Amino acid sequence: MNNARYMYLRPGNLFKDFIVERNTQTVTSTGRVANNHSGNGSLILKGCLAEATDEDRTNHSQKDHIVTHTIVQSGSPKAKRSDKLILGNRTFYVVDIDDTGSLGISTIYYAEERRDAK
Repeated sequence: MNNARYMYLRPGNLFKDFIVERNTQTVTSTGRVANNHSGNGSLILKGCLAEATDEDRTNHSQKDHIVTHTIVQSGSPKAKRSDKLILGNRTFYVVDIDDTGSLGISTIYYAEERRDAK
């Protein structure tokens, strides 16, 4: 039964490990608020990465962040909005989260791939 969830996935869409870095806001010496993502690599979520549909882009995008990908994870959410997810050399910014059914069965992360963030 455990192998049934992999049956309909294409080879590139298997579950992958994403490193979660939490967002902490700090105030600079000039008084501006700066976001600082930090983590030691111990918080990991296992999810399946896919490109976002047009419906996902219109329903979940924000003014400054446009949804480019969705990440589906089984279980309750491990990341929060504005956290950073790292997959190898790719970086994703969590724009919105959908805990489907609010039962902790699966979670959909709507993310923006960032090429400028490290």
